Amino acid sequence: MRLTNDQKKIFILTVLVFILAISLTMQYSYLLFHVISEFFSIIIAGVIFVIAWNSRDKLDNGFFLVIGISFFFIGTFDLVHTLAYKGMGIFTGYDANLPTQLWIAARYMEAMSFLIAPFFIVRRVHAGGFFWGYFIITTSLFILIFRRYFPDCYIEGSGLTSFKIISEYIICLILALAIFLLYKNKHAFSKDVLILLYGALIATIGSELAFTSYISVYGPANFLGHILKIVAFALIYQAIVVTGIRKPFEMIFRNLSESEKKYRGLFENMDEGIAVFSLIFQDNKAVDYLFSDLNLQYAQMMGTDPDQLIGKTGKEIYNTAPPPHIQQFEKIARDGISERFIVFYKPELKYYAISAFSMGKNTIATVVADITAMKVSEGALIRANQKLQLLSQITRHDINNDLSLAYASIDLIKNRLPEEPEVDQYFSYLRESIDAINSKISFTRNYEQMGTQKPTWHLVRKVVDDVHVSNPRFSNIKLNNNLGDLKIFADMMLQKVFANLMDNSVRHGETVTSISLSYEVSETGCHIYYEDNGVGISPKSRVSLFEPGYGATHGFGLFLIKEILLLTGIGIYEDGKDGKGVRFVLQIPKGGYVDPGSMNNG
Repeated sequence: MRLTNDQKKIFILTVLVFILAISLTMQYSYLLFHVISEFFSIIIAGVIFVIAWNSRDKLDNGFFLVIGISFFFIGTFDLVHTLAYKGMGIFTGYDANLPTQLWIAARYMEAMSFLIAPFFIVRRVHAGGFFWGYFIITTSLFILIFRRYFPDCYIEGSGLTSFKIISEYIICLILALAIFLLYKNKHAFSKDVLILLYGALIATIGSELAFTSYISVYGPANFLGHILKIVAFALIYQAIVVTGIRKPFEMIFRNLSESEKKYRGLFENMDEGIAVFSLIFQDNKAVDYLFSDLNLQYAQMMGTDPDQLIGKTGKEIYNTAPPPHIQQFEKIARDGISERFIVFYKPELKYYAISAFSMGKNTIATVVADITAMKVSEGALIRANQKLQLLSQITRHDINNDLSLAYASIDLIKNRLPEEPEVDQYFSYLRESIDAINSKISFTRNYEQMGTQKPTWHLVRKVVDDVHVSNPRFSNIKLNNNLGDLKIFADMMLQKVFANLMDNSVRHGETVTSISLSYEVSETGCHIYYEDNGVGISPKSRVSLFEPGYGATHGFGLFLIKEILLLTGIGIYEDGKDGKGVRFVLQIPKGGYVDPGSMNNG
């Protein structure tokens, strides 16, 4: 919230009246003027600390928390400075040098705090760590000052020391750098807060420059320095406490209003219905719920307006006792869990997906989606798939019967004809064609079964061994199985993958006498290597190796392998060398394998 012109005028007038009133006290006693002016800054420092500290868990701008914590210790220095001032008579054995040293220590701490605070605008501040850090620094400075190890700042009769004057200029330089950093991060502050902080730092610089020239601690330069300090602290108070926090925590909670707008916009414009309600208990049992908020979509699902539902109970709205889903909602509120369930309302013949979760003590939020169209489509899809499966099974059964008849007919005709090379060759072509048809029918059966069961964990070594011993065609192939206890998460048809790989080695490898399997685990996942010692695959053929229809016969084996593996995110490629055998590489992603031997699991 920005300050109005009237508020600005009131603030300026209040500061001027206070400065005028406090200046009049000098007519009576400069010491009284000094005590009042210093206590003004001490009180402001305390207020800033209390508000910032108690808001530390909610601050989204670390700048204010750093300044708030630092001002507790700056105020502590100013308090001791006030009590040690010449004429107070509290710290015996010390002269005007003591309060001047305390002043310099406080101003160094103030300047450094404003310098480092911009670095924490978007960073999370560890409040406890900062507090104890400032505590250690403050305690160390007090020890140095009161043990007289701190450099002299004021000498009676001579005035300010070189250390004190140079320190004031260094402090001014630090404050100027702080102004520059605030400007660089101006996007993090409202315009009013930024102007007030600029003014406070400039007034502090003016105050320090005034303190470079006085000779007497009761002199006019000292007076001007304290007046400018009052202005600086008033501006800091206005920036952080009034503009930054109280009206209405604009900078400390600057994202709250934007978040509320985003939430409300999302709440009102979602396609799903949203409702928030509080459970009503009787004898420690939930018996009803009271609607406190809901969006237009939810009300339209109920066939009314939001105003007709907010403030009413479930019994009143649904006209049932108990209202729907009260047991699920009670469980969610008791256990603090979320739950999703699908319901069917017979009066409307509609399906709804309801997601419910706890928003605090006995408060439940529900997100309701109308999934009637999806359920209807899902049912139609299931029925269509069932029809297709039935048609496919019947077709395959009939074709297999016809193929069996064709095989038998070939044998009968062949036995009745004389043995001639040309005739035998024709019969061989015919049998190969029927074999190809049979292979395609087999592929459709395998493809139909693929993904129909949930994937599971497979001990790959055992899968490969079972494939090798189950088919007599592989008995003459030496198997070097080095897969150890590696397990991978794959479809139930994983055995078909290795069966097809071995079948391809036997069919197309020509000179294959051995097959080797090994694996390797790396940061990217696990790689299984399938290698044979056959003729290999040419680079030209490798391009379309996994495409459907590739190959000398039916051409679906490698395509089927790729599809089975992809069901669980496993990739496959071939990178062998032509004339030196194939090398298929299975890429198992992280999370898809377990390697007990190396304890390097995905």
